[in-house]
Amino acid sequence: MTSASTETLRRAFVAVVPPREVLDAVEQVVAPVRPAAPPRVRWTGPAQWHLTLQFLGRVAADDRDDLVDSLRAVLHREWPVTLALGGAGAFPSVVRALVVWIGLDEGEQELAQLAVAVARATEPFGFETDHRDFTPHLTVARTQRARPLANLVAALGDGPVGPRWDATELVLMESDTRASGAVYREVERFSLAGRSRTG
Repeated sequence: MTSASTETLRRAFVAVVPPREVLDAVEQVVAPVRPAAPPRVRWTGPAQWHLTLQFLGRVAADDRDDLVDSLRAVLHREWPVTLALGGAGAFPSVVRALVVWIGLDEGEQELAQLAVAVARATEPFGFETDHRDFTPHLTVARTQRARPLANLVAALGDGPVGPRWDATELVLMESDTRASGAVYREVERFSLAGRSRTG
């Protein structure tokens, strides 16, 4: 599971990976919509479904162990968060969509606080915080050319998707971009032990 410390991570990110029953629920929502999608819409699958808290990009081999230690130290003080998926959308908009996603129905503010904690742990290593509004989402489809996908987003619906769950850990992952789509590899897991929000 854990990479050798001498390995450079090429496209690293920190994320929440939903449990199997939630991923199964996403599949039940997405499956009937796939056949009606326009050409050249590329659908992601359960192995690619996650909620990114921070994209890091390249992590030098010399920084990897120290980064893992920093993330573990900071996240060990954070509480687990209760999350629930729900509500589809698109980036940058449904009329010029490049990414189609399912968002959060519960726990967005708490997850945003976790994203701040992740940024605090990674900042000493030169990773910049994304200053755009944090919009937690699980990507279900991509397209290389911006196009109107309002009908597809509407078909995915705005209701809840799957059960609520307690996210008790975050995962440092690496993305390997291939012609068939991204392949994600788990690098390290970090438990949320829950002390910091009580002071």
